[in-house]
Amino acid sequence: MLATLHMSTASERFGWHRDGWLGRLRQDNTWETDGHTFFGERRILRWLPEPLVEAAFNREERQALERLCAALPELVPPQPPCLTHGDLWQENVVATSDGAPVLIDPAVSYNWPEVDLSMLWCSPRAAASERFFAVYQEIAPLQDGWEERMPILHLRELLSVIAHDDDDWGAVEAVRKIIAPFRRSCVS
Repeated sequence: MLATLHMSTASERFGWHRDGWLGRLRQDNTWETDGHTFFGERRILRWLPEPLVEAAFNREERQALERLCAALPELVPPQPPCLTHGDLWQENVVATSDGAPVLIDPAVSYNWPEVDLSMLWCSPRAAASERFFAVYQEIAPLQDGWEERMPILHLRELLSVIAHDDDDWGAVEAVRKIIAPFRRSCVS
């Protein structure tokens, strides 16, 4: 169902016709033709001014996030935008009374399909999730290296968790691990 949604909703622009919400905080969906700019500015850097995110990371770590965003064109291959759920983790997939899957609580935009997959890949997964990813790949093949990109694309969710004061499972440390290669002291 998700692969079909992604395959059948290609667009020329990233964003949505209005802003939305991710939790209690606004999600900027201003239209953009460049996916790297859209994701970097509106899905990662957008969180840096939030008080709890600002308090969680020092200046060097915030700069590492900025360097990671500047490197997105080398890290994420060009992909066309498609309609994405935007907050697709296991708890937002439920079943109807006859067992059919239903997606709830979206934070919709046209974005890279891998953004939805990163939520399912990096959040706690059901035991049968390997089958989901195999079937998705059969219907909508992903570009090489997609598994390695999942943590980078999941940064948006991690930063949102911190901004919402919901980091009881280590989101700050997860962000630090992802941005470690982009810290000035680690760059040669």
